[in-house]
Amino acid sequence: MRGASVTLFYAMKKRSSGSSRKFLFWFMLSLGVIIIVDSALFHFFMLFEPQDEGSGGPPYSFITGIYWTLVVLSTQGFGDITFTTDAGKLFTIFVNITGIIFMLVMLPFVIIEFVYNPLMAAQREVTAPKKLPETMKDHVLITYFDAAAEALIARLVQHQIPYAVIVENVADAERLSDQGIKVLVGDIRQPQTYINARVEQAALVSVTSQSDPINTNIVFVVRQISDTVPIVSFANHVDSIDILELAGSSQVHDISDLMGRALARSTSNDGVAAHIMGKIDDLRIVEARVAGTELVGKTIKDADLRRKLNITVVGVWERGNFELAGPHTKITENSILVMAMGDEQLDDYNKQFSSDKEVGNGVVILGAGRVGLAAARYLREKETPFTIIDKTEPTGTEWNEFAQNLVIGDAADLNFLKSTLFFEASAMLITTADDDINIFLTLYFRKLRPEAQIIVRANNERNVSTIHKAGADFVLSSSTMASTIQFNNLKQGHLYTMVEGLYTIQMKTPEKMVGKSLVNLQFRPLTGCSVIAMIIDGRCVINPSPFEPIPENSEIIMVLTPDAETKFVKYFVNKTEIDDKNKSNKSKRKALT
Repeated sequence: MRGASVTLFYAMKKRSSGSSRKFLFWFMLSLGVIIIVDSALFHFFMLFEPQDEGSGGPPYSFITGIYWTLVVLSTQGFGDITFTTDAGKLFTIFVNITGIIFMLVMLPFVIIEFVYNPLMAAQREVTAPKKLPETMKDHVLITYFDAAAEALIARLVQHQIPYAVIVENVADAERLSDQGIKVLVGDIRQPQTYINARVEQAALVSVTSQSDPINTNIVFVVRQISDTVPIVSFANHVDSIDILELAGSSQVHDISDLMGRALARSTSNDGVAAHIMGKIDDLRIVEARVAGTELVGKTIKDADLRRKLNITVVGVWERGNFELAGPHTKITENSILVMAMGDEQLDDYNKQFSSDKEVGNGVVILGAGRVGLAAARYLREKETPFTIIDKTEPTGTEWNEFAQNLVIGDAADLNFLKSTLFFEASAMLITTADDDINIFLTLYFRKLRPEAQIIVRANNERNVSTIHKAGADFVLSSSTMASTIQFNNLKQGHLYTMVEGLYTIQMKTPEKMVGKSLVNLQFRPLTGCSVIAMIIDGRCVINPSPFEPIPENSEIIMVLTPDAETKFVKYFVNKTEIDDKNKSNKSKRKALT
């Protein structure tokens, strides 16, 4: 009874829309007019009914007329008052049909709209979570749900880190809850929402909506409640970065700039020279194309890079597929080697396998948006020739600095492409904000240039595999990049980016691995991870021996894929270790860029 009364209270507080209230007003007015008119007509037609001898005046009272009208309108028809004349019977039929229309068609709509829906909405509002428990701590608060938030949540769930998505209406809360996502209902602009969300005990607040003014408002409100909680926000315009920092953001990132530069770094215009993807202390994670080198056709064992140059081949990329390197892994013309080495080994590798003659003829950038322009700036810094292609002339002034590199035309038009750098370029960067267009262009370009490198931006993580299958060599997802930045900040508080589907982790050696060798643990076959270095007594040991026991108080550095990370967490990191890791903040994640 108490729950029902609370629900009814909330239902009474609900206000229907203006059009619904207008409909209800005219419905009730029409019904009242029909009842009064039909009651009057009842008395009129009764005058023509045969009267009993000796009776005089009207045979029925006004109340009786209303009674008869309501009985017939509701289609109940008790039969205690009836007409015998044809005119009276026709009138009865008319009133009955009117009742059918009102009672069977319009009245159910009124009941659903003004009774059932408000009660259901009130019930959802009563049961929707508006406050997190007092025991909630070290959690992540997400203020905007999108593809990046979805990717972040997947990683938080994998590492057993609590979280809550703040939504402003009950309908969204119900929809997300049905997907298994933990939500909190509240106004993202009101301090009470964040007090209810235990923001002072949170490990991170994610502020990533597509409106910089809204993001600024959220950051400012959160900062009034807590001076210490880390706030990571994303700017949609470069001019908003300073404003978000002034509002109190711990870190502000421009995803478009990061994405564009990451795409440009992955181009192969330097030929087969190895270039650095990521750095951890003295360790370098590099990638290198092998097309045209003596490595093509060999296996990892036959190449023997570990013995010759002290280089560990971690794995092989081939058109979007990453394979962990084994002795029998075949190196083909399309292979891209991912290797772990130091600076000296990097120089030795490039001296042996690359030359200035192999430098390419430039890069074609598809799309003159913020991502495409960021890629162009990086290529200009590297003195790499490039052409930007866009179907329509871009708006704004950002692109003016590249006016001499911009060509307006349809990339699906073969004759237009022949007039550009397209058929001479070493690589194509597809940077549009539409994944459907990106898939279309990837398929088309792969047919026209089967030997060229195609690097594609994915706006949604779900489309990455499709773009790979369309023929892309590399795909970078903006949602994965954004979620990774936030997760990394949660762990250590520093920026990193990553290549889609491959990254490094540096973390304290799990207790289950201490004192045992990688061979005894069957670490690589069990997890699919590759340990490429260890931090022992503050010293980075590159390519450690798999036969030596792992010392206590050491750290391991691994290259792995998302699936491999799942297996690693499952087999070697239990919940207690995860909690300790989060509290001590000793693990850190670094990017391959």
